[in-house]
Parts: sequence; structure tokens; C-alpha cells
Amino acid sequence: MDLATVLLLHKSSFIVGAICFFYVRWRSGATPGLGVLAVGFSLLAIASTLAGLDERIHMSSDARTFRSFSLGANGYGLMAVGLFGLSRRHSSLRDWWPLLLPVVLTLSAAITPWYLDNGLRASVFNGNATILLALSGFVIARDFFQERLTARFGLSAAIFVATSLSALVVVGFIFPNDAPLPPRYAFFLLIICHFAVALFVLVLVQERAEEKLTRLANTDMLTGVPNRQHFFNSLPKGLGPGDAFVLIDIDFFKSVNDRFGHDKGDIVLVNVARTIADSIPRSSVFGRLGGEEFSLFLRGETEASAFALAEQVREAVNALSLVFDGKQVSPTVSAGVALWEAGLTEQDVQKRADQALYSAKNNGRNRVELFTGIGLTNGIPALELRSARAG
Repeated sequence: MDLATVLLLHKSSFIVGAICFFYVRWRSGATPGLGVLAVGFSLLAIASTLAGLDERIHMSSDARTFRSFSLGANGYGLMAVGLFGLSRRHSSLRDWWPLLLPVVLTLSAAITPWYLDNGLRASVFNGNATILLALSGFVIARDFFQERLTARFGLSAAIFVATSLSALVVVGFIFPNDAPLPPRYAFFLLIICHFAVALFVLVLVQERAEEKLTRLANTDMLTGVPNRQHFFNSLPKGLGPGDAFVLIDIDFFKSVNDRFGHDKGDIVLVNVARTIADSIPRSSVFGRLGGEEFSLFLRGETEASAFALAEQVREAVNALSLVFDGKQVSPTVSAGVALWEAGLTEQDVQKRADQALYSAKNNGRNRVELFTGIGLTNGIPALELRSARAG
């Protein structure tokens, strides 16, 4: 394959990428990084076109060479800026620092015509690409720990392969007789990498959209905690020893709505939900079942430890103090606790927890009731309760 054909395909890979990025940005809204990526790919396409014109008409133009170099170098800079923003999911001025290198190279080329040396220009250009691609790949891979999407593996791999190929091009121009891969073949493989980068960027955007929809479907929009559907979907298929349900209900919630309005009732719900979420182990399953009722599913508990945890939640909510229309409102909750026993189904344990909650309501509210094998109780031996809390 001759160099002119390689340059044509090289340019085409950038054009396709730019079109895809512009389209997805238009369809998905202001997704951080996509617009900058599209501009970067566009500049690289123009730079590749100018380089192709030089090759085809066998003519050297200082102005055209300078423009091809500067547009391409800054195109890679914008590509890095776009990938930074895409990876971090927000636009920030601090993400624009990768442009410093291509800007410095452009200014130096404007001051002195070193870029007219073909070998030197190609080495510097691809060295610039190597550095910027390496930085981009590092950021994409590093941010996997904040956003565990599989598309990051493919995107970072494509970028790191492109980084290696760009480095091989530099080696090929500096040591033409000892190059492990001729620059022409490296350019051809880079074309595949450019298409792969565009593909995995689109896959990453798609995975984010799917993850967002899943999160919205599983989250209670008012309180931000898991909803009823997510709670029950998160339960294990079968219960065993140590599994417990805790049903929690806000006391006198209707009176808050009646006295202060539903907007203030929503504030109570949000604060209670967050307080409960902050008071429970991360291993527990938590969700809002509806209205003012919440549920917890715990594993590896005893009657004492499950009761102690429910009591801890009750005390945390009891410590809340809200002010509405100049009046202090201190919400409280009642809770019912039940543990699995041999022969019981999931529904049986939940029903027992509901009975315990009903008992807590009838016995004065702001209390925890435990359903045991011998019936309901709101008392755990003091020594055992202290041990459960300490554990």
C-alpha cells in the first residue's frame, strides 16, 4: 500500500471519528469532552489532508507544511483535553494543560523553520502524539476506579496501542535502518487504533447512559436511597441463619404533612432516609418501600445484634432536629425486627417484622420491637445488648 493511500485512510479515520462525536454530542446533550474530541479529530483530519496534498503533487510549501504540523499537533492536544473531560465527566479549565506542549511546538516552529526538516518534523510530531496519547490512556485507565465501566478497558487499550505505534514511528525516523516497524506500516495500524478509539468512546457514552437509566430505575427520586424494586431485587434467593428484616416507619408523619405541608414532609423523609443510610453497615440492603416506610435486610446477625442495630438507627433519627415555620420538629421512628428461622419463607420473616413494627406503634412509638420464637419483645438482656453494640 503506497503512502498516499495510507494518508487517505488516515484522514478518513479522523473524519469518521469527528462526525460520530459531533452527532453523539448533539443527541446526548452536552456530554463533557465530546465536542472537544470532535474538534481535535477535525484538526487532525485537516492536517492529514494537507500532508496528503503535499505528497500527491510532489511540492513542498512552507506555509502548508507549517499548517499541517501545527494543526496536527494541536489536534492531538485537543484530543487529550477531550478524553480528560470525557473520563472525568465534567469540563474544567485544568483539563486544558495538555495543550501547552503543542502550543510551545507551534510557537517554536513559527520562530525558526526547523519543521522544514522532514525527519525532524515527523519525529517531533509523533513524539508529541506519543506523550499526549500516553497521558490520555493513563487518565482513562485510572478513572476506572471511580467509574467501573468495561468500555474503559477497550478505550485505554486502543489509546496505549496508538501510543506504542506513535513511539515506533519516532524510532523509525530517528533510526531508519534499525526500526522494528517501518513508519508506513505503523501509520496503517494507527488507522485501526483511531477507529477503535472512536468506537470505544461511543461505547463508553452508551454504557454511561445505560448505567444512568438503571440507577434512576433503582433509586427513590425523593430521598436518593434505593427504591422498593431495588430492595427486593437485591435480596438473596434463599434465607438462612442470621438473616434479618427490619421494618422502619416514621412516627406521626401525617401530622407533619397536615401542619406544615407536604414540602416539609418531604424534607423529613429525606433527612430520615439519609440518617438511616448513614447508620447502617454497607453490607446491608436498604430501601424505601413507599410512603414513610423503609426496610433493612441484614446478614450474619443474632437477635441481640439486629435489635441493637435497629436501636442505633432509632437513636440516630431521634437526634434529628428540624425547624419549620419557627417551630422545632424532631422526627422519630418505630421499628420491627425479625430473624429467619427454619421453615420460614422470606414473606414469613417480613410478616413477622411487620407485626413487630405494628406492636411498636401500638406500644407508644419511638421504640424497637423484636419478634422472637416466643413472641414479641422490646427487651434484650442488658449484657447481651451491650455486647451486640460493641461488636
